[in-house]
Amino acid sequence: MSISKIVVSGRVVRAPEKRFTPNGNVAVTEFAIAVESPARPDGTVETQAVKVITWRDLAERCAQEVKKGDLVAVDGRLQINSYTSSEGQRRRDAEIEASNVENLSLTVNSSGSAAGEESDGRSFVKAGAARPAAGARQPNEEIDALFGNEDEIPF
Repeated sequence: MSISKIVVSGRVVRAPEKRFTPNGNVAVTEFAIAVESPARPDGTVETQAVKVITWRDLAERCAQEVKKGDLVAVDGRLQINSYTSSEGQRRRDAEIEASNVENLSLTVNSSGSAAGEESDGRSFVKAGAARPAAGARQPNEEIDALFGNEDEIPF
């Protein structure tokens, strides 16, 4: 058995384009991100543009929430496509069929504020997330409740 899974992050370099399949009228959104390699010993960094494809509800959300210039994290399956160019040459390209896309530009803004609150006090929700119910415990409160006493181990 084998598995194909990839997780990358990068800046959106081609804005999302939403369309629908001709037969099933299923939403499909495509965009491209620039993914940087780790710095080499000489300090150079290689950047590759990678096409990302999303389907159905994820395609709808990406079309609405992802913009050119946003920093995104993409989780999905790597696909290698082979085709013949108009010049008759065999070519291959890679793309990611995304199962999850998180807009990191919404998670942490430029001033370094945490997710959920901008520096001017306005609140927002990261891509694809639901707003917490009124009075619901926030994740940090749950962690504090578990590890509130350093002398106790919660398991």
